[in-house]
Amino acid sequence: MIRIRAISIRLAACAVLVPGTAAAQYTITAENGDTVQFESAELRVMLDTARALWADLEQDPRVLYYTPAGRQPVPVEAPDAAYPWNAVNVVDDTTIDTSHLPANLREADRAYYNYAVQRMRVVRWGDPDVSCDSLLAQEEKVVGSFIDGWILSRTLFGAPAFDPLDELVFARRAGLLRPLLARRNDPQVGACTGQWAEENPERIDAYETWRLEKFPLPGEGLEEKAAEEPAPETDEADQEQVPDDSEGVQPGEPGASRDP
Repeated sequence: MIRIRAISIRLAACAVLVPGTAAAQYTITAENGDTVQFESAELRVMLDTARALWADLEQDPRVLYYTPAGRQPVPVEAPDAAYPWNAVNVVDDTTIDTSHLPANLREADRAYYNYAVQRMRVVRWGDPDVSCDSLLAQEEKVVGSFIDGWILSRTLFGAPAFDPLDELVFARRAGLLRPLLARRNDPQVGACTGQWAEENPERIDAYETWRLEKFPLPGEGLEEKAAEEPAPETDEADQEQVPDDSEGVQPGEPGASRDP
């Protein structure tokens, strides 16, 4: 197998957190208008971690990965393809397939590679016999690495708003990342998603209520809203009355009786 290296992704080659701006804030604004802010020191840690993860991926002689080819854009209406657990496939402990990275989210590549390395580490050193709670906590950490990479993409590298990935950022900030993973059926967690959802219905309901308000899919909720709107009231007095003008109508005229 030929090792293929991604030349286009050099993490933070031109990104500079200006010295002396330790108190500076960087803001992510979702399409719904909500904002979340990050301190420059916080972004510095994310950036250093992303660089270290990329170096691990690039320098580890055991790792083979496929670079994106023929990438397709991901529409907001079908967000599943943008989620890292669908875009990155860890084939085994030495091979990662990244050929499904979205074409319209190239600024997010560092986020996907963050996820790929963390997922690889789980495959190599993770315990397959952990409890569902531990497995979900582990997945939260791996997906959290992706979220950190997406935050860098949005704040430092000019990535535009993209609701499916912005939702991950805001859900984590709201404490709803785990129910999001359960509702999105992250395959890395397997049957544990269903089990956790059954044991925590209130958390699932809280997430769904939050999502419908903050990150509904296009057209979602419109039918319910229309059903809630009352039908317009009609006043019988305002209805047009048809006068009875049958008397005096001449035969052959509209309204004339056909009977002799």
